[in-house]
Amino acid sequence: MRNNGKETRIMVKRTKTNRNNKKKRKKQFSLTAILSVTAVAMLAVLIYVAGLLRTLPGLEELENPNPELASLVYSSDGKLLHKYFLKNRTYVPLASISEYAPEALIATEDLAFYDHWGFDVRRFILVIGENLLKGRERWHGASTITQQLAKNLYLTQERTVNRKIKEFFTSIELERTYTKDEILALYLNTVYFGSGAYGIEAAAWTYFNKPARELTLPESATLVGILKSPRAYDPARNPENSVNRRNLILTLMEKAGYISAQELEKAQKSELVLDYTPVTNHGRAPYFTEYIRQTLKPISRQHDINVYRDGLNIYTTLDSRMQRYAQEAVKEHVAWIQERFDKSWRWTNKLKNQIIRETPRYRELLENGRTSEQALKELQNDKKWLDKILHDKTRVQVAFIALDPANGNIKAWVGGSEFSPDDYEYQFDHVWQAKRQPGSTFKPFVYAAAIDKGIPANHMILNQPLAIQVGNKVWIAKNADHSSGGLTTLRQALSKSINQVTVRLMHEFLSPSEVIGYAKKMGIDSKLEPNMSISLGTSEVTPLELASAFGTFANNGVWVEPVGISRIEDKFNHTVTEYKPIRRTAIDSTTNYVMVSMLRDVVKRGTGVAIPYRYGITIEAAGKTGTTQNLKDAWFAGFTPQVSAAVWTGFDDERIYFTSMSYGQGARAALPIWASFMKKCLADTTLGMENRYFHMPETVIAVPVSREDNRPAELFTGDVYVEYFTPEGFENYQSGMLESGDKNGGAFPPEPSSELIISGSED
Repeated sequence: MRNNGKETRIMVKRTKTNRNNKKKRKKQFSLTAILSVTAVAMLAVLIYVAGLLRTLPGLEELENPNPELASLVYSSDGKLLHKYFLKNRTYVPLASISEYAPEALIATEDLAFYDHWGFDVRRFILVIGENLLKGRERWHGASTITQQLAKNLYLTQERTVNRKIKEFFTSIELERTYTKDEILALYLNTVYFGSGAYGIEAAAWTYFNKPARELTLPESATLVGILKSPRAYDPARNPENSVNRRNLILTLMEKAGYISAQELEKAQKSELVLDYTPVTNHGRAPYFTEYIRQTLKPISRQHDINVYRDGLNIYTTLDSRMQRYAQEAVKEHVAWIQERFDKSWRWTNKLKNQIIRETPRYRELLENGRTSEQALKELQNDKKWLDKILHDKTRVQVAFIALDPANGNIKAWVGGSEFSPDDYEYQFDHVWQAKRQPGSTFKPFVYAAAIDKGIPANHMILNQPLAIQVGNKVWIAKNADHSSGGLTTLRQALSKSINQVTVRLMHEFLSPSEVIGYAKKMGIDSKLEPNMSISLGTSEVTPLELASAFGTFANNGVWVEPVGISRIEDKFNHTVTEYKPIRRTAIDSTTNYVMVSMLRDVVKRGTGVAIPYRYGITIEAAGKTGTTQNLKDAWFAGFTPQVSAAVWTGFDDERIYFTSMSYGQGARAALPIWASFMKKCLADTTLGMENRYFHMPETVIAVPVSREDNRPAELFTGDVYVEYFTPEGFENYQSGMLESGDKNGGAFPPEPSSELIISGSED
């Protein structure tokens, strides 16, 4: 019995021991499992973090952030004309930003900015606790300025744990790479301020039309207030919300010790005053800056630059003051022309129907199964649509271009009566894209060729019609007023724009190819047809070409290529390229001065006489009017020693035309724009456009000549003027040996079987 009891106790003891051993093994297994799971989890976290770290920006990227920057276009007098961008952003250093802006930012977003290393632990714990308590899936808040910069520069805008971890590590690296002030500058230059403005410089110009360095305390607080919600606190769209937000930020600034209680009170009471310029604004010279954008395309390829991203500084030759005067002159006079045209223009049913048939809507109706008659009738009955089409067709268009003849610098440019980025028709730039017949403004090239050939300016030619055979047709040029007369000097013929003398001059002494050669050397690039009618300006040219060619007269016979850009700098202010215009001697300087004296007569006593007598411009000036057949085009090209400018007015559709010489000829529809522009420029003493005289070479021979008998006479006796000659021209004048030729097919009375073509420019 005792043995059995003992054995039983032993067995019980063994059983307890086994149980204890099992429990120990279970505990050891559980601990091992927990440690293993923890190790795996930690390994997973490390792998996960390592994976995230591989996606973070490298050191080179951190040290060279490359936000998209707008390229800025400046005038020659330092005014911002326009921006080219995908994102409207301009980088400026912190020293060029008002001190109130970073203070408002720190007071609002990150009071401990100067104390943390990119991450505010205390603030993070508080905000994360709040997010967990509220069960938010998207975590927000707690981000320092450095973290926000990391997000803006390198990360996405998603609110997830992944992004927060990336943000954490990137912000630490940013703090190691940059100083606090550099971080502030980067932030203020990259953040979005609404209305298409990226960065505080763009925002300052957008909302207040000033640089960031000039922002006041309330303006700075207003811009920082936008950052919370660019839409909700946009001062242009939601001024009340914006002011409330601004005042809250001002309170935070006072609480942080950045401003005094007195400054707070004054700033909060101030009114919100905007000078709002939306991103869709096309600046001070929209046609010119669009021209510059087009000319930059080959330069961008050559220098591997991106106009929309690289933050270039593009310095142009345009003068913002002269540009303003040009736009004012155009606006004032085009309204005058439009009023008179609208009162006199009458649509014919035939022309109305032609225009309807040319519209996309008409073609669409045909494609949808309408007959021509049905489509036409349906559109005729849509009065609102038709009135809009006809209204647009009858808008007077204009081109104005002014340049400095000495260096080719373009000083003012107006390409149309309006600029609409949403309407292709009115983006069309008439300065360099529109080719129109120049009419009598082309005549100076004919006379220049003749003077250079030794024909004196006082040589006399019969003012009578001339019939010229052209194939089986007969061409007869008539004067604008259909008058004729006797022998007329070249000087008088040019000043009065007498067609018949001009045609006879070319017929007797010149060939079309000779005239074309002079026009080309002087700056006309367009194709010119080698026929007799070219003497009256029937081959099309652009206003830019004409202004450039007349600039040759102003520049002593030297043509200089028109230039719109002086230099381009990159965002670090390093020069990318500089422009040096091409120049060449186009005509002999002596010949040139004789031509200048003749074109001065156009202004003093010819078709341009309104310049001194109606507009009171008495400085040295010369030029030429022009009006094409049926009053389709009105021109004036004028110049002084400092400015050469060309004006064209007309209509995009050449079936539309001015209805009367009383307002539609060159002297009425174009010359007043030139005169108004010049008066405004002369009145602005900052432009320094005092009266100057044209250069007269020593080789020019000046002789007093009687207008009565065209012979040398005593000065100040009778009707005597000073005539100017080239040496060869003076010899021919003295000898009286000039002989008329019978060139280019000869002149003869028209035969009954020949088809008559009677043409000629109107002045």
